[in-house]
Amino acid sequence: MEEIKGKTIVINKPSYAIYTALSDLRNITAGLPEQYREKVTVDSDTILAKVQNFEIGIKVNNRTPFSRIDFEQYGQCPFPFLLSIIMDPASDTSTQFHIELRAQLNMVMRMMFGKKLQEVVDKLTDGIATAASGNIPPEWEEYAKQYGQGQF
Repeated sequence: MEEIKGKTIVINKPSYAIYTALSDLRNITAGLPEQYREKVTVDSDTILAKVQNFEIGIKVNNRTPFSRIDFEQYGQCPFPFLLSIIMDPASDTSTQFHIELRAQLNMVMRMMFGKKLQEVVDKLTDGIATAASGNIPPEWEEYAKQYGQGQF
């Protein structure tokens, strides 16, 4: 079992605001451009997307109001995982935030993805912090362009 703990950052939003935005998965996909929405099925607990002929996704495993949301694999994910978003109030207006990932990787998957998981978790952390400040993370725009050409 691979266990990755992302970096801890401070987001200038109260924990209840971050929790509310991330606990209903429809909020996460609300900003998707129209051309991607047809390839994504979403409800409050699950996101399922078609990516290169696979349906992969996440579903909420547990919600602890204002402090934690756990997600697990959903659909045809290549390995089981648990992704935890952890929010600790730093003040009335800011939150200490980090992500933890536990992934069950076989030897081949570990060789392919093992060292990249920390980078993925840290980029996701930075992306959520950027989005919480009202901006679109630049990497997400590039990702959207790449998959907007028929691959996503």
